[in-house]
Amino acid sequence: MAVIGGMPTSPRAARAKAGIREDLGDIYFYSRWEANFVRLLNFLDITWEYQPKTFNLMTQNYTPDFYLPQYDLYVEIKNFLSDYSAVRDQKFRQLYPHLKLLLILKENYLKLQDSFAAHIPNWEYSNLGR
Repeated sequence: MAVIGGMPTSPRAARAKAGIREDLGDIYFYSRWEANFVRLLNFLDITWEYQPKTFNLMTQNYTPDFYLPQYDLYVEIKNFLSDYSAVRDQKFRQLYPHLKLLLILKENYLKLQDSFAAHIPNWEYSNLGR
């Protein structure tokens, strides 16, 4: 079976716990947060696609982490918003105003974790527990 996903492009992303999770199939996730978000979506019975499309932003390409077809919504999970990511987000919204993109940053992710992690098997915590 082919592995979906690949190696991270940013040095900071490369420090995340990347890899295939046995409970989630043959998908290479860049981080615990991405894998946990999938666990949450599965728990809530929300259909998802991982990195389904790459968008041309003229000076760079952008592949959002997830697409939720039921909501016609793209989702990006970020620990923090670097200048590079902020510019990319802005370009995406300018070039594709008809598409919805939800940015889940650390504060939002931790709220989701606080609400759901105890109810979801295989939830991965960082070495610090958060």
